[in-house]
Amino acid sequence: MLVPAVQPPFPLSWGFSTRLDPPEALPDRRLNQVHRCDVVEASRTVVDADGLWTMSPGLRIGVRVADCVPILLAGPLADGTPWVAALHAGWRGATGHGDPGPGGGILRRGLARYRALGGDPASLVWAFGPAILACHFEVGEEVIAAARLDPAWRDQLRTEGPAGRPHLDLHGFLRAQALDLGLTPAKEGSMAICTVCRPDLLYSYRRGETTGRQWGWIEIG
Repeated sequence: MLVPAVQPPFPLSWGFSTRLDPPEALPDRRLNQVHRCDVVEASRTVVDADGLWTMSPGLRIGVRVADCVPILLAGPLADGTPWVAALHAGWRGATGHGDPGPGGGILRRGLARYRALGGDPASLVWAFGPAILACHFEVGEEVIAAARLDPAWRDQLRTEGPAGRPHLDLHGFLRAQALDLGLTPAKEGSMAICTVCRPDLLYSYRRGETTGRQWGWIEIG
């Protein structure tokens, strides 16, 4: 298990699993992930969404990934109540592409929920887990076009790969969004480990592993 190296603001368990972790160490599945941007309050039932949040101690929540970015957030509300979230961000989730809901991509919508409950984004600790990085994330120009619509876009997030096609820095794109939303760099515990580069440690759909997944999970208490 990979644990973000940043101090949480309240008692918290969180981390990113690897292919080496036993199944009993993983959370219960609470999401049917559909590559959209819905962020919902966690319950004991399985729902169609790509993000969960909770204020309930002892309720472990998480997202499953095999190249997409797992995002973990934790911070207090205005009255001190702990709040945590786990989000699943592929390029569609990061950009909001194809999702008719308001508010942009899934990180922006997750932060909107936190603010609506009385949270200050500057209070959050946050971490992006292992995912496909720019070295291997070859995409079509339609992906770059969707990312360019976000106000945090920077041209250096697009590079040209060895095959002459664009590569997208998805970690960097989400981090640019995080800073644009008011998250604090000193409270970041991200792990920029490429899923494609590490077959010894991580599953990768793009590498041909269509069933294996790792988790990003978080639990208050």
